[in-house]
Amino acid sequence: MPTAAKLVSAIYMAIASVVVIMVVVSVYPDIEREQNRMAITAGIVGLLVGWRGLGKRIKFEERTAVSLGIRSGGSAYLWVLFLFGLNEMIQGILRNRYFEPIDAVLTIPAEMMEIGQLSLRLPIVAAILVLSAVGGIIAKRTGNRWS
Repeated sequence: MPTAAKLVSAIYMAIASVVVIMVVVSVYPDIEREQNRMAITAGIVGLLVGWRGLGKRIKFEERTAVSLGIRSGGSAYLWVLFLFGLNEMIQGILRNRYFEPIDAVLTIPAEMMEIGQLSLRLPIVAAILVLSAVGGIIAKRTGNRWS
């Protein structure tokens, strides 16, 4: 059932995900050519995590809004890493880079770890944490006000 908390959470998490990608591009300017693809992917993941994750749980769980927001932000972060790893695997399959299927499958966690290590910079981590915490607070207030 659609609620105001789900709608606001979905929109906010999509916007926050795109803002985090902008921070990533400002930290690593050499990936600017991939900014549009990364922003679209992160926006869609943020939209889904906001709707299915944060907006759904904000009314029923008794945790604080900040912890729910950070958990949803971390979830969106991991899903984006997984999708980038999956994309790398698909690109490798199309270029006939793998000799065995397990090599292709193992590309996903390897790529996730590589991108995850690159994104462990203070501006990126701070943007994820702050925007996620604010998203949790906004979702909780929206849920209390209109639900």
